[in-house]
Amino acid sequence: MTNDDLIHRLCLMLAFQTMIVNGKASAKDVATKIVALAKQMDEFCGLHAAQAFSETGSFLADDKGAAKVDDSIATYLEEIKTTGSTSLPLEKETLIQLYDRLQLRKSRRFQWQFYATAKEEKLRDLVTYLLEEEIEDLNAGVPQ
Repeated sequence: MTNDDLIHRLCLMLAFQTMIVNGKASAKDVATKIVALAKQMDEFCGLHAAQAFSETGSFLADDKGAAKVDDSIATYLEEIKTTGSTSLPLEKETLIQLYDRLQLRKSRRFQWQFYATAKEEKLRDLVTYLLEEEIEDLNAGVPQ
């Protein structure tokens, strides 16, 4: 079962529970209403989950060492918030890790906003485009 399947199942269970608590489980077409409510829950989460959990990094890729870099970023963010500045490391490798991770986080925030409104047809077109780009890069010898 994929993560999406688990999320959909959880939304469905929460919608069912909501109907039970509100005494609507005996209403006609209750299954249709539960499914509609579950879809609304899923859409709501898609729209607002990134905002609600943006500081925890919950929706970031599970890269090796990402948590350690995220902890460093959190420290630098807190320093900037409280003092107006921070002292970044001098090592190029560490700066690259921080920069790369911040770029990824920024990209993911933008992507989650897009995912919340994107239609399946648009996503299919974009996936096809990126697959074709991968083929071009492979043919050009660009490292993956």
